Amino acid sequence: MKRIITVFALLVFSLTGLGAVTLTFWHSMSDYQKPIIDKLVADFNRSHDGIEVKAIFQGSYDETVTKLKAALLAGKGPDIAQVNIEHIQIFSKDGSLQDLTDLISNDPTLSAEDFVESFWQTIIRDGKPYALPFNISALMLFYNKDHFEAAGLDPNKPPKNWEELEEYARKLTIRKSSDSRPSQYGLLWGVDTMFYQFEPLVWQNGGEIFNEDMTECIINSAEGIEALETWRRWFAEGLSPADLTIDEGIQSFTMGRISMGPMTSGGIRYALENIPWDLGVAPLPEGKQKATTLGGGSLSIMSGLSEEKVKAAWTFIKWMVSEKNTLFWYEGTGYMPVLKSAMDSLEIQLIWQRFPQLKAPIESVVFARPRPVHTNIIEIRNILYNAVEQVRKGVSEPKPAFDEAVIKVNELLK
Repeated sequence: MKRIITVFALLVFSLTGLGAVTLTFWHSMSDYQKPIIDKLVADFNRSHDGIEVKAIFQGSYDETVTKLKAALLAGKGPDIAQVNIEHIQIFSKDGSLQDLTDLISNDPTLSAEDFVESFWQTIIRDGKPYALPFNISALMLFYNKDHFEAAGLDPNKPPKNWEELEEYARKLTIRKSSDSRPSQYGLLWGVDTMFYQFEPLVWQNGGEIFNEDMTECIINSAEGIEALETWRRWFAEGLSPADLTIDEGIQSFTMGRISMGPMTSGGIRYALENIPWDLGVAPLPEGKQKATTLGGGSLSIMSGLSEEKVKAAWTFIKWMVSEKNTLFWYEGTGYMPVLKSAMDSLEIQLIWQRFPQLKAPIESVVFARPRPVHTNIIEIRNILYNAVEQVRKGVSEPKPAFDEAVIKVNELLK
């Protein structure tokens, strides 16, 4: 009788899923991205009987860093986390992230060579992979094709360089009089605390923000200062609104009050579904050379998990970046496919037929650069952001602003 009861209990245990491995997955995908994340997780759970993943939104990338630090200190962290590619350093240095080297080398179904090379480099720290690339974006030029037509510009020929950018912005800016506030701005090139939108201007002008081994900030070079002077001129001339936050500027862009500006490729599908006019997407106009910024996040397994959980977590993150799923994610958001096979697939050609705006980010991969990384990168970004904001507001001149910022940043780089 006892044997029958035991067998029955084990059967109930199995059928009710109580024997499944449960994984907690923290992520930063909100708004239009969250339903797609939720669908991917639900599809995974349906197709993997022994694993249940619970996806929990934790706020922005920076907010997730704060929460993750606190949770790890309390011993209550997640099993899997979506980590911004520039934040990996924060958690790899203190041993919070699982080194994926052995998992990859022992898995015949996936290898580093499967990934787009520049994307793979975003998750390498000290020669080791601490994540799998997942939602990788590039900074692109979004523009209003309707505005272009109204201004006599070819909507299929966006500006290719800084000179054309300024020329187009002047034609697109509409004022009732020479001294009045524009009813339509030609350009939105604000910078937020992520410093995301300013980085490519320095690179395009032939400069660097840091030296090669990330031990010194060199943004106060002649090239860096010239980039800042050029950026300031766009506001001083009234081509870009000086009194709007990034979020307010993007809202004005979607409402048709601003004609063009740099935005993440991860927002292409959201824009297509929420704007009442014809959207164009193009590579960023070049300066002395082409450059754009790679941003986005990755999927990391936290260290200290049981062998069973590590195996289940690896199954999940590997499934999330499979060719089918990375293409699904790409079409639903604009974050680029992370696998070479997906880039070369027939399916991506079909996606471009449905959404031609999604092709431009792929064309930018060859000159896209990963963002600088450091354990103090959040504080460093804030210093550089404050420097350019002081210049934009007329409080400081470009050279002294960057000279002062470099001194502060170099203290954090020591």
